[in-house]
Amino acid sequence: MKIGIVGCGLIGNKRADNLGSHDKLIAVCDTDVTKAKELSKKLGCSYYLDYKDMISEQNLDIVIISTPNFMIKEVAMFALKNSIHVLSEKPLGRNYKESKELEKYASKNNKILYTGFNHRFHPSVLRAKEIIERGEIGKLIHIHGHYGHGGRPGMEKEWRSFKKLSGGGELLDQGVHLIDLSILFLGYPERVYGTTNQLVWKIEVEDSSSFILFGKDNSHSLLSVGWIYWKNKFEMSIYGDLGYVQLIGLGGSYGSEKLIFGKRNMKGGKPKIKKIYFTNKDSSWKKEWKHFKNLIKHSKQP
Repeated sequence: MKIGIVGCGLIGNKRADNLGSHDKLIAVCDTDVTKAKELSKKLGCSYYLDYKDMISEQNLDIVIISTPNFMIKEVAMFALKNSIHVLSEKPLGRNYKESKELEKYASKNNKILYTGFNHRFHPSVLRAKEIIERGEIGKLIHIHGHYGHGGRPGMEKEWRSFKKLSGGGELLDQGVHLIDLSILFLGYPERVYGTTNQLVWKIEVEDSSSFILFGKDNSHSLLSVGWIYWKNKFEMSIYGDLGYVQLIGLGGSYGSEKLIFGKRNMKGGKPKIKKIYFTNKDSSWKKEWKHFKNLIKHSKQP
């Protein structure tokens, strides 16, 4: 696979570091010449300052988009127009309209358009999925999740804080990960209720949000995200009628990743609890990349 990356920041670097051994990174692109040069030097490939030049001049199979939200639609449309598969970091555009337009365009051009949700491929999430699919916690009834951090000095000047550039704040930033994981375990919701708030940061978009996703048989997810937690935090508890699994941490600054598996005591009292720790290097990016390439191989939209 011949690949080009648009956006040479933190996520662009992560994507580049987790390509397969048989993949060939042809070129990278960023409007920041320093970032473009640094990544191209690191990987031994060409660099561009204009994504249109890169896509027009190189015979690419895949374009990876790791840009700010306001650029996603135009880059993805241009790549799809040139018959190139696209992996775009979340969110897929700034709003529903942009995302739906891209989806239709990908289908029309018979190309894979995939939104990057690497959290699905974290070892604790994969293990939880195995436990749930074996029926060990029974019928799922409730999910409770928190995700967020404390922001950083000067964040109010970043593109994420401006609605025209980002489309939204913390709900669109980290909230979509919780929504995606809820869909993974409970399926698509039938009803949604929620609020967005500006509690601390004096910005145009929300700094926090709480919401409930109702599924079939009144199963539901109660989820909260915020740039108001003052430390990096990720927790998700998934409850069934026979037990629960709790996911804590994502590694790095979010703390060691672990899974707690509780089996309900049918006679009442304390459940039987097992703790599983995941200490290896984060493999979610590499596993998601493999999944994306399999979608292309089988020519099937995700």
